[in-house]
Amino acid sequence: MSVDAATVRAARLRATRLREPDLPDVPRAVEHLLAVQGQELRPTLWGLACRIDPAARPGAAAALAALDDGSILRTHVLRPTWHLVRPADARWLIRLTGPRVARQMASTEKQWGLGDPGPGIAAVAAEVADGPRTRPRLAAALVARGVLDADAPGIALTHVLMHAELQQVVVSGPTADGAHAYAAFDDRVPAGYGPLGETFDREPAVRELWRRWLPGRAYATVKDLAQWSGLTLTELRAGLAPLLDAGEATEVPGSGALDGLTLVTTPAVHDDVASAPPSAPPPRGQRAADLLCAYDELVCSFGESRHAIADPRAPEPDRRQAFVHRVLVDGMLTARWRWPGAPPDDDALEVQWQRDPDAADRTAVARATAALGAHLRTSGPVVAP
Repeated sequence: MSVDAATVRAARLRATRLREPDLPDVPRAVEHLLAVQGQELRPTLWGLACRIDPAARPGAAAALAALDDGSILRTHVLRPTWHLVRPADARWLIRLTGPRVARQMASTEKQWGLGDPGPGIAAVAAEVADGPRTRPRLAAALVARGVLDADAPGIALTHVLMHAELQQVVVSGPTADGAHAYAAFDDRVPAGYGPLGETFDREPAVRELWRRWLPGRAYATVKDLAQWSGLTLTELRAGLAPLLDAGEATEVPGSGALDGLTLVTTPAVHDDVASAPPSAPPPRGQRAADLLCAYDELVCSFGESRHAIADPRAPEPDRRQAFVHRVLVDGMLTARWRWPGAPPDDDALEVQWQRDPDAADRTAVARATAALGAHLRTSGPVVAP
């Protein structure tokens, strides 16, 4: 049985929990998705809140508290950018993907003439041994220790800190005066390699990557996971083969906009799709809009099969003039939006439509905007209207 874009789109909305949200809190939402790209922190936390049972949905302050208490961590892993991970997953994911992240960083480091980060890493380790440190405090300490010049560009400190993260020396700590802080890795991350046990073995780690990543995405190609993880196609295919043999995963052909692609899924997802009756389009007054971060996992998990959420009526705008974040209407990318500086009124969100919206589109976005405003205004549970 092949699957078309509409089927894949609906399955991904459910798998990522943007539909029928039932996760209990932000840490479990991160765990469900394995890792969540998070350089746009507050929009990312909003997207995670949308996946939580509405009766327990946290406001902005409560979502940020999960970073302070260490139940989620923010670090560089998978690719040279910030990701949110659970403490139990930090060590094995960094061990699996860190070497490739370091190689990806090399061209930028060569361009800037950045040298061996080793002395800086040792200095950072000494500083955080006495407690969490903010970036400005670490910068001052490295200058005082003679590791950095006082006029060194900011990228020089970034270079040191990213390598310290990849070498499992530091990870995110509690905020200090509203600023991101770094803490000793072993103070925030449990010993061992989470689901892999006490020792790290690369082949089982790649299989575990597939096991953990795929249920939160429903359908994906090997190239999708390669883009997401930074691992090679060869390694990912080798890791997938035993799961296919054991019946833990299955391959199905795409059709329509996904024609020519081989999609990987779990038998449970595919059996559910096969047994479900065809879904009718929602009534005009019941459209659902999602205000997603530009790097939401529903968007950035898929490169090769990204067309599943493309709206054929909504061509991509000129990126130089477009807002960065994404609006989905009934699961399709139809507009972009700007993160508000204050809780927005129902009609105050800045939206760049990629097609002419009708009244039902605007009503759906207004409902989503009201939920965002409630999230930003309160630290208690937020129930979406």
